[in-house]
Amino acid sequence: MAKSIKDLRQEKGYRSAREFADALGIATSSMSRYDKDPETIPMKHAWAMADLLDCSIDEVVGREHVTAGASELQEFYDGLLPETRALMDEFIAFARMRDEGARRRAKSEEDSKYERLCEYYERMFRDSLSEDVGFGQIVEFDTPTDERMAFLMFLRDKAAEKRKPGIDLHIEGMEDEMRGGYIDSDGTTKEWSEEEIQSMLAGERARMNKEYGKKDEEVITKVMEAYDRLHRSPAFSDGPLAIEYYAMQLPK
Repeated sequence: MAKSIKDLRQEKGYRSAREFADALGIATSSMSRYDKDPETIPMKHAWAMADLLDCSIDEVVGREHVTAGASELQEFYDGLLPETRALMDEFIAFARMRDEGARRRAKSEEDSKYERLCEYYERMFRDSLSEDVGFGQIVEFDTPTDERMAFLMFLRDKAAEKRKPGIDLHIEGMEDEMRGGYIDSDGTTKEWSEEEIQSMLAGERARMNKEYGKKDEEVITKVMEAYDRLHRSPAFSDGPLAIEYYAMQLPK
């Protein structure tokens, strides 16, 4: 029998739907809906759940874990004649080589995209440094690490600045709707208190900032990886220092 999402998350130490929803960056009400009807889970949320729970998407949506296919394929391969198996091996080697080439090209295209994006934002960053500086003066950093940190903070500020108007518009619409009151269970119209309104608006703003901030952080991480490639900074290569730095800079 397939396990429920509740079973899967409890096995991983998530004690409640709220705790799991927070880890995913989604509303608790959405998680409750997915618990009742797993087949309504959007694909992006299903992938995120599978990653957090270390399971397949089939298990997330309530299907049995599929394992039979691999053994059937192995049985088919083992039953081939030696000459046919050799042809199969050649085809597999060719397919693997072609797949690796396609992956390298896709990676190269993505790297080029983020390197162009990095150069664009670096120009903006350097222009911003000169805004409050007198004629004939320049802004200098003590170390490349300091400059890198300043660029990272600049990216985060720009990302927050970009998402603010959309969040403000959403909060404004939500506030208008809340000030219209609500229908109670007995059919009467009631109004939210000002304290309730402000509390719910603050919670929604925080949730949206967290949700969209995660997406922005994914882009920022790729831009900073491009920055390191372009600058070839030995202090921020792919070593432990880089991993520790990224861990320190992730939003709480």
